[in-house]
Amino acid sequence: MLGVVQKKGNPLELCGRLVVYAKIRPSVNPETGRLPFASMVRNGLLVVKGEFKANDTFKHFMQHELGESMNDGISEMIEHIKEQGGEIPEGMDPEAFRERLDELSNMEVIPVPAKIIFCDTEDEILQEDADIYYIGEFSGLSQAHLCITSLPIFYQAQYREQQASIEQKYINEILSQIEGNEAVDIPKLKASGEFLPGEGTLNTFIGNLLELLGGRVVPYLLYQVSDEAEYQVCIRRFYDFMKPYPNPSDIDAIDRTIQILRKETDNKKAQAKLELLCEKVSALYHEEFERIPGLQKELEALE
Repeated sequence: MLGVVQKKGNPLELCGRLVVYAKIRPSVNPETGRLPFASMVRNGLLVVKGEFKANDTFKHFMQHELGESMNDGISEMIEHIKEQGGEIPEGMDPEAFRERLDELSNMEVIPVPAKIIFCDTEDEILQEDADIYYIGEFSGLSQAHLCITSLPIFYQAQYREQQASIEQKYINEILSQIEGNEAVDIPKLKASGEFLPGEGTLNTFIGNLLELLGGRVVPYLLYQVSDEAEYQVCIRRFYDFMKPYPNPSDIDAIDRTIQILRKETDNKKAQAKLELLCEKVSALYHEEFERIPGLQKELEALE
């Protein structure tokens, strides 16, 4: 649009960090000295950087308010609801709760203004961990400055719109779990992948991941999926759910190990490996980083 080119990043998944740059052509009558921002150009490049990543999203608010116990606190509430037969406890109004979640999710973040940064080359700019846009080449600093300071406003609007959609999905996922959709009823589970909570991913999951993997996902994939076609549908759902997990090779290893155990149910080595893999995935998700080296060492010993 208008000659703006995104050099890095996904327009459908903005990361909240922005770099915009323009090239300034050498001029016979340079504006240097007459404009206050002339000194902001280096090697013919005018570059600005903006940080718009929301730190006060609803999820961050929950983490701040409940700290490390956020998942445990919500899990206890869900467990209490399930103990009550799936009904909302007395005094809890689902609509009022939804309104409160919506209210919290709409907390505004004070905008962070874009700032001038200095880069010597275009390659150096492209090394930035951000969504990067090139707005073109200009003969005058005035035009370049106007354009380069306007794009961050549009970017921030688009980024907030995407974040609002993510927040709503997160709220809906919490509500679906609170309203009892997480209750397990194995006979009714089909190849739709309903052995996982809701329709979300790891980003919207609340609770203890090790309990989900060891108490629900693995048993279902091992013993409840009757044929290979059904297994492939369910494992695909599992891959989709775990997509935000930073180490996909661990998920591949869980898949391979489950397939071994489906054929060799008494394979002790595979059983131990699967247990360790679930522990490692859970530890990384819950940021229990101190456990990772020990778990990895035990996994390597089983190779």
